[in-house]
Amino acid sequence: MLKIVSTACVSVLALAGLATSGAQAADWTPKRDITFMIPYGPGGGFDVISRKIAPYIKKHLGGKVNVIAKNVQGGNGAKAAIELARSKPNGTRMMIFNLPGHAVDNIEGKTDRYDMTKYTWVGRIATAGYVLAVAGNSNFKTLKDLIALKRPIKQAELGRGATSYMASGVLWKTVGKEVKFITGYKSSAQYALATIRGDGDVVLLATGSYRKYIGGKGKKGGISPSDLRAVLELTRDKSQFPGVQNAVEAGYPSLADLGLSRIVATTPKTPKNIATVLQAALKKAVLDPEFIAWAKKVRRGPIAYLDGDATEKLVRDVITSYAQANK
Repeated sequence: MLKIVSTACVSVLALAGLATSGAQAADWTPKRDITFMIPYGPGGGFDVISRKIAPYIKKHLGGKVNVIAKNVQGGNGAKAAIELARSKPNGTRMMIFNLPGHAVDNIEGKTDRYDMTKYTWVGRIATAGYVLAVAGNSNFKTLKDLIALKRPIKQAELGRGATSYMASGVLWKTVGKEVKFITGYKSSAQYALATIRGDGDVVLLATGSYRKYIGGKGKKGGISPSDLRAVLELTRDKSQFPGVQNAVEAGYPSLADLGLSRIVATTPKTPKNIATVLQAALKKAVLDPEFIAWAKKVRRGPIAYLDGDATEKLVRDVITSYAQANK
């Protein structure tokens, strides 16, 4: 006999199914400490923001396991990415990524070491614009002064795989100036100091990282307030720094679109229930009022949260756009 089920019953059953599905999606509780990998050395922007947010992730995971920030430097960020790609998908490892820097292999069509499209994306923490700066005692005042130099520009950098390296390549190609990169530094703090010493002519720093080299009184950590001086801010908005041109004013509006995203992933093929819990914890951590207040105070941002799905889409879009730009 054909059994007829009412629409109301179907709705109830459907809702029950959704409730069960939702419960299964979040049925994981971390039992072991989580390593939060930082792919660069101490002192840089990625290191600072990672160490600050780790306790908030712990808090919003329930506070029963530690979230341990750990520098895994090497290969301009590739060492940590490779290690994460080879880790077990059990929720015990996360990493902060540099986009588009970490996507350089994908952009060049070389994904034998790691593939940015394969990670399980947890979310985005923040974005950052860039400032092109020179040593405080430099004779260069503007971008035009640098372009007019009779030799290639010398620029201290992390190297291949750093977003600032990629952005710099686009910058100098756009303005038609040859550049010679001096690489091998482990963090933005190291190559900023190299520029101050005179190892290179310029440095490209995230806005938040640049700020610690200006303003204030006296020396802090051997750095005086005027050790670096901005000559260009890569933005369409009015520059945050008095007397400094933005990309539009300098005549290169396309440079305003260069920037970086600080994004977080866990191991490829991480089960949905584990990923869901990590994603929820990161969201609460990023949007925690205390963390936001800190970011505003020290100007580490702007905080620009994206969920895991949106972050995965961002990764794919950035790979596509940079690949087209480098053709």
